[in-house]
Amino acid sequence: MNNYYQPPQFNQPNYDYNEAAMKSRFYMEKARLERKEIRRLGNIFGIVISAFILLQLACVLLLNVFGLEELYNNSALFQTCFGIVVVDLICIVIPFGVMAYVNRKKYTVDIIPTKKVSGKDMYLWVTFGMFCCIAANYAVGIVVAFFQALGHDPLQYETPEPDSFVTSIAIAIGTAVMPALCEEFGMRCCGLGLLRKHGKAFGVIAVSIVFGLMHANLVQFVFATLVGLILGYVTVKTDSIVPAVLIHLLNNSMSVVSSIAKHFAGIETEDITVWFFVGWLVLGGISALVLGFKGYFKKSEKTISEPFQNTTGKKIAAFFFVPGMIFPFLYFVISIIATIR
Repeated sequence: MNNYYQPPQFNQPNYDYNEAAMKSRFYMEKARLERKEIRRLGNIFGIVISAFILLQLACVLLLNVFGLEELYNNSALFQTCFGIVVVDLICIVIPFGVMAYVNRKKYTVDIIPTKKVSGKDMYLWVTFGMFCCIAANYAVGIVVAFFQALGHDPLQYETPEPDSFVTSIAIAIGTAVMPALCEEFGMRCCGLGLLRKHGKAFGVIAVSIVFGLMHANLVQFVFATLVGLILGYVTVKTDSIVPAVLIHLLNNSMSVVSSIAKHFAGIETEDITVWFFVGWLVLGGISALVLGFKGYFKKSEKTISEPFQNTTGKKIAAFFFVPGMIFPFLYFVISIIATIR
């Protein structure tokens, strides 16, 4: 990496130190410097996530100041438009966009990866991603059942109910389109792109945990973290953000289609959900087999093992256990606990 000094030349005639000891000290120092850089990035992320929290709190305060909280609670259209402007654009795009711009020279890949993916591969990765999203739903069901067995009922955020054609369009944009674009820009472009130079696995896991925490809800924390893992994995495997955006959009669209169908056609949400789940499991399962048969799940590049090399666990610890993460971490933990009745 460019930030590390070059190893000394051990075979010089006047070199007095033991060569093996000097090599060990060099690689130990290299690992230490990498952890130091990761801690710096953790503090940067902490500042950005804190901005995400504070901007939301400020916007909610403005709702109260201008007496708009009743309108927000009673109007699905206003609530959806507020979410688009405040949560997606102001609280996600701006802080993460500023982070990417300030640190633009530290990216080893394009901030917005757009490598061309063939139509066939796009189909395989997107359907495979949806297969994983459905699997994540079942995992969430297990977590919910576990807490219910203990006498607790985790709360879940509900999609606003449509009451007109215009509101339905707004809900579709606010629930499916904008989160897919804005959250993938913030997480898999600005976030993952900055971290992946320290290891793709580290970058995917770290950003997925951040993605889950930012949902500030137990059910959505579990689901978003699991889905974040597959979105990050697909992004690094294809070097394109497009498949992740499509997976995100399709996943969010299921709840939108269900609520609209229930309101206008009287179709039960459970019936639609079953068909969605079965369809994606079948299509995605076949795609998973094809991807595996074609060797797409193999490592795309060989990594060189070095003495004292930082493990993914050490990198995750260095990233999250920093002063900048204290406030957002405590805030999200308290928020998640508050959603468990």
